[in-house]
Amino acid sequence: MRYSEKTMSKKTKQLKPVGEFIRKKRENLGLSQKSLGLLFKPPVTTQFISNIERGVTPLPPHHISVLARCLQISEMELKFLLEQEYAMKLSGRLGLTDADLERSFELGSDRPGADFVWIQKLYDAYRIADSETRKEFASVCQSLLKLPREASRSSESR
Repeated sequence: MRYSEKTMSKKTKQLKPVGEFIRKKRENLGLSQKSLGLLFKPPVTTQFISNIERGVTPLPPHHISVLARCLQISEMELKFLLEQEYAMKLSGRLGLTDADLERSFELGSDRPGADFVWIQKLYDAYRIADSETRKEFASVCQSLLKLPREASRSSESR
């Protein structure tokens, strides 16, 4: 392996937001790696869960629905994290810096997916907000985007 490949390999292994997210959710739910593995049909090993969390093994697509259910999150959220991690790894392999990546997704840019990062940051802030802030946000969205009341209520319950 050449030096640049070794360096790039080390750099991409450090990018493991999916694994870190899975570990935090698992721990918050009070599950051990073994107990999480036993929720899969057929069960998976503790080593498999450990490898996913450490970013050693990518999460196979056929495990997304089971893992999302076990961690009490939506499949969409997990898929989004997987896509985000892949984009970070790909940008690293292409030699792009974080600044290059952010510039390529600036709000209002004509580039594909330009608003995606901004919406992602908005969603991340919403997820960690308290219930009062979420209600106010839903109210603002409802009035600005002319959303029906039912749509804003169902988003609050998630």
